[in-house]
Amino acid sequence: MKIIICGAGEVGFSLAKYLSSENMQVTVIDEDTEKLHKMTSTIDVRSIAGKTYNPNILDEAAVKDADLLIAVSENDESNILVCEMAKILFNVPNTIARIKEKELLKEKWLDLFSDKGFKIDNIISPEIEVANMLARLVAVSGAHDLISFVEDKVRLIGLKLDESCPVLDTPLGQLTELFPDLNTKIVLMTRDEKVFIPDKMEQLQENDDIYMIADTNNTKRILSVFGKKLIDSRKIIIIGAGIIAINIAKILEINEPDAEVTIIENNKDKAEKAAIQLEKTNVLFGDAVESDIMIEADIANADIVFSVTNSDEINTLVSILSKKLGAKNCYALLNEDKYQPVIPNLDIDGIISPRELTVSRVLKYIRKAIVSDVHEIKDGSAEIIEFQIKEGSSLLGSEIKHSNLPENTYIGAIVRQHKVIDIDGSTTLELGDIVIMCLLHSAIQKVEDFLSEDKELI
Repeated sequence: MKIIICGAGEVGFSLAKYLSSENMQVTVIDEDTEKLHKMTSTIDVRSIAGKTYNPNILDEAAVKDADLLIAVSENDESNILVCEMAKILFNVPNTIARIKEKELLKEKWLDLFSDKGFKIDNIISPEIEVANMLARLVAVSGAHDLISFVEDKVRLIGLKLDESCPVLDTPLGQLTELFPDLNTKIVLMTRDEKVFIPDKMEQLQENDDIYMIADTNNTKRILSVFGKKLIDSRKIIIIGAGIIAINIAKILEINEPDAEVTIIENNKDKAEKAAIQLEKTNVLFGDAVESDIMIEADIANADIVFSVTNSDEINTLVSILSKKLGAKNCYALLNEDKYQPVIPNLDIDGIISPRELTVSRVLKYIRKAIVSDVHEIKDGSAEIIEFQIKEGSSLLGSEIKHSNLPENTYIGAIVRQHKVIDIDGSTTLELGDIVIMCLLHSAIQKVEDFLSEDKELI
């Protein structure tokens, strides 16, 4: 597949890195030659310097031969314009635009991105994706990752195990015996920086980072089993008053009407704008790393602290300080990967990456012929995919253990007739089943090839 990426920022870089690792032909366009040099010196992509919406630059990039154009610059107008030009001048079959402005994405204006509006096939918004994920975490305290599948009937839950976990040293196969009605599968683990799909003999250890696919109805019980205290999240503090922070606060004002939400912002203009935009949220003007502001905001008694400024350094520092003061759960937004090696050693409950969420959205559109949903996790080490068993599928009528799926895959859940069913190796896949599966990056191409052979799945 030939892909044009317009924008070489953090999102564009992450997309280029992931897509080129799948042997796709990637060309990146940006005015910033330093960003392009950084990209081409680390990953195998072609780069062209110039304005993304310059038709001559697009022509030089051979946009007419592209299967997909992805516009992910920081400017909404540029992203919209380049998608329009790609369609009108070069007949690009598929376009994706990053849109930051939430007002453009309101339901009343969605005709802007329909057949009668801008010529854009798909819209992605990392800022809204992040806000939605963080807002979901409020309801599932103790998790560092929470992704919904099949209309939220199934959830992927990420947890870091600590010394309080009551099932440490327990083989995974024994967990099923201890909790037969829990209906959850541990599909992925990270231990000592190694990411792997565990077998039933694997024992849980302190500091393991685990991902479970579970029946949503069992979420609270699952957290309890793994030693996570259930917090009635009523005091929430948000650091920063940017797009993400405002979106989180607006969602919480609707979904958590009884919660006490406070925003801390050190830019006076942004703080004043936030106070105007939000109805119930308390906005404090000041620096979140200063003790006076921390005391005024009562961070020590916060149930959740979301650090979502534009600075990875500030987000990391505030999360560490808040946790040290006594905040129960702290989450930091990180746009870059330079702190990733030390994050496991820091007392932070969760790291949120707009890059991973954006890659997941793009992958969904790239693979939509085969899967109905896909999420990249652990910085591209693995994916969780959702697909349906249709007539003509070679999986139809097969037991899971005899399905001939490639190695390094794990079926974690099956939704049958709108219900999450209990599964094991002898479960037979039936027509209409919706399958949620984890696969390591090394198995992605093999799984795509396997599912592509089932013509009825496409």
